[in-house]
Amino acid sequence: MSRTNKVARTLLTQEPGRVDCQAKAANAQIIAQAEGHAKRAGLYRVTPEGGEPFTIEAKGREAWALDRLRFAGPKGCTPITEPAPRWSAYIHKLRGQGVPIETVTEPHGGPYSGTHGRYVLRADVRKGGAA
Repeated sequence: MSRTNKVARTLLTQEPGRVDCQAKAANAQIIAQAEGHAKRAGLYRVTPEGGEPFTIEAKGREAWALDRLRFAGPKGCTPITEPAPRWSAYIHKLRGQGVPIETVTEPHGGPYSGTHGRYVLRADVRKGGAA
């Protein structure tokens, strides 16, 4: 028996329930699906400023982020005003589908002063793929 297995067996003996101790942080499942992110999906009709309209399909958090950008209008969104774990990833995926989103860098103060990005949708986006 290797040293790793001996250590694992010792821990199991000391803590019998350890086998089931996978990351179950504070009702993570409930938090992740609180607003139906996992089930959100749909077609969107995107008309860029001065460009040809096209249709995309956005699912999950990307659909959520696109909806937040649509509702925010020209003022845009920041991870500070619309908290989500991976805004930059959602924006990256939407841009990959051709959605024009501008990142405006803004300074902020406080004990951890620096800069943050404000994402601004540069297109008319309508849910449902309607023209």
